[in-house]
Amino acid sequence: MKRMIKISLILLLVGMAVIAAVPFFKEKEAEKKSENGFKEIQESVTDKEDKTINVEKLKRENEDCIGYLEVPGTSISYPIMQTRDNPDYYLNHDFNKNYSFYGTPYLSAYCDLKKSDNLIIYGHNINGGKMFGYLEKYKEEAFFSTHRSGMLYLPKQAYEIEIFAFIDTNAHDKLVFRPNQTTWENQGQLLDYIAEKALWRTEEYPQGGEKILGMSTCDSGNTDGRYVIFARIIDTVEGGKADVARQENEE
Repeated sequence: MKRMIKISLILLLVGMAVIAAVPFFKEKEAEKKSENGFKEIQESVTDKEDKTINVEKLKRENEDCIGYLEVPGTSISYPIMQTRDNPDYYLNHDFNKNYSFYGTPYLSAYCDLKKSDNLIIYGHNINGGKMFGYLEKYKEEAFFSTHRSGMLYLPKQAYEIEIFAFIDTNAHDKLVFRPNQTTWENQGQLLDYIAEKALWRTEEYPQGGEKILGMSTCDSGNTDGRYVIFARIIDTVEGGKADVARQENEE
């Protein structure tokens, strides 16, 4: 009898372990599927010679795509989406509009690429530095100082970005997450706030007329916590700033 009870208890524990493991394996499977999907997207739109990104091709596949963001030395290499009529749609949808716990990085609905001086992009903090999880590494001064360059590709132009600050804030920070859409004067208010709140920052702040790009993700140890890095959109790769005005006039 005692032997049967022991066997029953062992089988019960094994069964409970299997049941508990199912969500874990499903999550890992979903993570692998998501990362493979983004890798295929990257490979399909990257020019093999000059390594630039063909955003026009992405936009033909999904009109919600407004650009592509890369930060070398991190996992950040993703299409950027925006749905102003359904602001958080890509919080839990992949590039092909299928449900995905990992979502796709997206530009805030409060932002307008033409009018906004301050842009903010959201991405999940996935274990192992996936999606925007690498932003957490910017808490380290050495990482911040050696990973400050990136690229923002838009449909008709590519821009260099230069990270100038890292802040640790919360989800209710309206000044950061509801950026004003128009004037440089109002942008100055945000810059003063960043200077006061930054854990790390450089002295190379945006100049008049330059846009600010923020990238935000969750603090894995704090439900309301948010990590944000800010970058200057400092130049166009081809043709200079005249091409920016020409691009906006053509759209």
